Amino acid sequence: MAKDFMKNFNEITGYEFEYLVLKSVDVEVKQETFVVNLIYPEVKEQEVRASVDRITDGVLKALKLKAMVKVKVVKSHFDEDLFRRELIKFTEKSPSVAPYVFVDEIKIEKLDKYEFAVEIAVDEDIINNSPFVRYVEDVKAMLACHYCEKISFKLTPKKIVDKVDEIAKREKELAEYVYQSNDGRFIVPQNVEEFIGKIIYDRASYIVDAISARDDAVFCGTVSDFTECQTKKRSEDDLQRTFFKFTLTDPTGSLACLFFPRSSGKTKEGKARANTQENIVLLKDGMQVVVKGKLTENTFRGNTTYDMFVRNVSLCTVPTDIVIEKPKQKPIKSQEQVSEIVTSQYVEMKQASMFDVEKQVPEMLRGKRFCVFDIETTGLDTKNCKIIELGAIIVDDGKLTETFSSFVNPHESIRPDTTDLTSITDADVINAPDIDVVLADFKRFSRDTVLVGHNAISFDFPFLCNEGERCGITFENQVVDTYKMAPKCVKGIKYNLGALAKYFDVVNEHAHRAIHDAVTTAKIFVKLAELM
Repeated sequence: MAKDFMKNFNEITGYEFEYLVLKSVDVEVKQETFVVNLIYPEVKEQEVRASVDRITDGVLKALKLKAMVKVKVVKSHFDEDLFRRELIKFTEKSPSVAPYVFVDEIKIEKLDKYEFAVEIAVDEDIINNSPFVRYVEDVKAMLACHYCEKISFKLTPKKIVDKVDEIAKREKELAEYVYQSNDGRFIVPQNVEEFIGKIIYDRASYIVDAISARDDAVFCGTVSDFTECQTKKRSEDDLQRTFFKFTLTDPTGSLACLFFPRSSGKTKEGKARANTQENIVLLKDGMQVVVKGKLTENTFRGNTTYDMFVRNVSLCTVPTDIVIEKPKQKPIKSQEQVSEIVTSQYVEMKQASMFDVEKQVPEMLRGKRFCVFDIETTGLDTKNCKIIELGAIIVDDGKLTETFSSFVNPHESIRPDTTDLTSITDADVINAPDIDVVLADFKRFSRDTVLVGHNAISFDFPFLCNEGERCGITFENQVVDTYKMAPKCVKGIKYNLGALAKYFDVVNEHAHRAIHDAVTTAKIFVKLAELM
């Protein structure tokens, strides 16, 4: 069909633009427009620029379509790195060939300014198999359609010692439903059926691995909390839109999903558009689906969450035998072993008064050990940013007894705004221990205690757990949050650390430094416990 079109085009234009190549024809559905993409060799750039109108006219006459048509004429450019990526992407469409083609085996030789020779080394035992013969022909056809340069292509044999059967390896991975690669972990949905939009054949990411916004995210799981909602009216003239929200849960976690139905109506040709609302209302709690759409990131008070704006939904079966491996626990140093982080006894700097009366230990603290901690970080994203300082103090039977304090080397530069807030510089952390060392010692320090922090539940503790997971250290302590305690004891003030310190007449020696904020939080914690 492409050959027929180019033949008609060349006849109409008197073969003046015979060097043009039809790369693709795209359809812009919303604009109801066909987009014809032509490419030309670099040497013809001036000629093409002067002849755009005649080229466009020739395309319109050759197509003879009543629909809207756009013509895009782009210069062909052979970039070696880009070509390797495109060739690997093209090869992935041939599942019998792809496991044996590697980017570092693609050799490119420049023969002339517009002439290149491409070779790929392939196992000599399989190079003559029919899938590879077809693959060579497919690649040559692709090159003819995508480049104006003269590009030769062939496979060359290579002898492989101790080779792995990659096809068997991939089949085993698919049979186990889970695929592990450098890009992450995936679930392969089973029994996929079309429901809303195009059917989704993509592998689904683990929901727990949703750590950054992206446009073409795919997840699968079980639907719950399916609800029909209305958008809020911002003005009297504003129309309310119906949308739907639901929770998607896989074996690793849950994700909030939003679906805005596309309106029904007719296309320019009079064909009825699909009304996606008719299908979405059929979605019910308990159904298993795979969804594709835009993953967005939201940060509030240091807590990062993700929402999914769903475009396509397919019915599926989620495998039940997925094994979610927990990180292996690193051995933690015992009390007898020398620690990297030196702890010290806490000494109150304020001079004691002879009139002070020793108070009775609040019941909440009596006979218990708490570890009050605070962290300073490179940013607010609990999954991607890093800890640069950790400070803590033990509250034992109501008394502040022992402190723990260390900088952490994040192995990246500290941003100026972080330094402005904390006064921590690159020079402070450059020789500091790595996070795995600090967390190992902190786990020893906080063993058999209840962890306490200000805003700990939504910020400090998730940070601690995420950093710990990366180096195989888990924290299973109970957590108390003074930010949530405060409203039960004190009314009429803000509940940030500074406001509470002022209310309880607690002096913070250096705000936004971990050990000083930890000591301040500990004193506030004791005061709050007295009021509980």
